[in-house]
Amino acid sequence: MHTTDPTQTPTNTAQDTLTERYVHAATRRLGDDQRDDVALELRSDIADRVEALCASEPSLSTEKAEEAALIELGDPGRLAASYRGTLQHLVGPELFPTYVRVLRGILVAVVPLVTTIVALVAAFQGDDVGGVIGASISTALNTSVHIAFWTTLSFAILERSANPTQESLGLAPWTPDNLPALPTAPRGALGETVTNIVWLGLLAGFVVWQQVASPPWGDGERFPVLDPDLWSFWIPLILVALAAEAAFEIVKYRRGGVWTRGFATLNTVTGLVFAAPLMWLASQDQLLNPALTSLVQEQWSEFDPGVAHLVVLVSALAIWLWDTVDGWRKSTQLF
Repeated sequence: MHTTDPTQTPTNTAQDTLTERYVHAATRRLGDDQRDDVALELRSDIADRVEALCASEPSLSTEKAEEAALIELGDPGRLAASYRGTLQHLVGPELFPTYVRVLRGILVAVVPLVTTIVALVAAFQGDDVGGVIGASISTALNTSVHIAFWTTLSFAILERSANPTQESLGLAPWTPDNLPALPTAPRGALGETVTNIVWLGLLAGFVVWQQVASPPWGDGERFPVLDPDLWSFWIPLILVALAAEAAFEIVKYRRGGVWTRGFATLNTVTGLVFAAPLMWLASQDQLLNPALTSLVQEQWSEFDPGVAHLVVLVSALAIWLWDTVDGWRKSTQLF
């Protein structure tokens, strides 16, 4: 689930000064064709203004002169808007290439898989060729729309929630204290975060979908895959665990996307909260809907729910162990 290479180093190599933080804030959402030129011009203008202030007031320290120069320039967000010429975007130029790569990757991985499963289910239920094709097309379109929506929403929220200034919240005028820190997240951390959140959202969506909109069987009756009795406690717990995993991904990204021992511990716990109910229910043969199991056995006598539960148990355990070891490996980099 977590795919960032631990050998990657932060992309920030600039000295962490007010000037560099201001330049970063003002240029981070500009296109590649503008960013370097604007950054060079801003550094030059700030340096010239600091030199002029120090010359006019010999008692003024360089640090105070730098702060005064930045206050004269004003909120870097407004300055960036003047360079862009418009604020009307959903995903800005800085994130758009990553957004496209993540969206394309999820679509390519998920849509064919989900469409194939639905087509097989429709064929197994005895639908004719037209019904199978119709169900496949409808599923592909709906899945694509949902993936595009949730991926876009995730990027939009992450972009707009990063380092809001006091002035943008209407609390106080802008000052250099509102400048965001220089980026420290490893390259690819945002793509990893959005990908993981989208996968978690799709999994949570499946849990809800199989209960309220699972495909009808031969007589038109719908049978959820999971035992409906589990909604009294277990399924809500699983959904809460998925939400906790998504929150963990966002917190980790906002803290720089760098794995720590604390994050590795939290990753272990949240993963266990999700995996443990699945493993327990599977070990007790209580996960699958008994009504659906009986119906499947009527049409496919070789179907063994015990084997299906065993597959779920082993898969949940293997995924949790792999994710846990991977998290600790990234936090310690010992192996």
